[in-house]
Amino acid sequence: MGKSIAMVLCALFGVMTCACSTMNETEEEPQTLLSDISGVWLEYAYLCEDGYFVDISNTGFNVYYEFARPNIFTKYTIYSSGDKFIDTQGEWTYNPETRIAHIEEPNGWNLDITFTFIDDKSETYAATMDIKGRTGISSSTIKAKKIQ
Repeated sequence: MGKSIAMVLCALFGVMTCACSTMNETEEEPQTLLSDISGVWLEYAYLCEDGYFVDISNTGFNVYYEFARPNIFTKYTIYSSGDKFIDTQGEWTYNPETRIAHIEEPNGWNLDITFTFIDDKSETYAATMDIKGRTGISSSTIKAKKIQ
């Protein structure tokens, strides 16, 4: 009788150990994984020098980051008048493991955009985009939502 109780306790301990390790592995995984960033992303906030994000979603200042297939990148602004100004164009590649999009521009002002996906509980994808250019002016950190 003592051996059967010991075996049952060992079995329960084994099941509890497996259950705990499975929960820990799940918690360490990112909330949102996105292997395809293609589409149009709309900037809705930018990181200011004071270290907080400024919401620009209702200002009429609309900056778009378009990752078109097969590999054309376009950053553009649509003004309230409806005029479209293209700021940057190039070819893009994306590595889902590092979450970095590399933009090759014809003039050599290449960009690397690191995506940190935000679980915003909506149907759209949102991300913080850390944009590293060759100069401080071409570098920024923004929040954007995938709209197409």
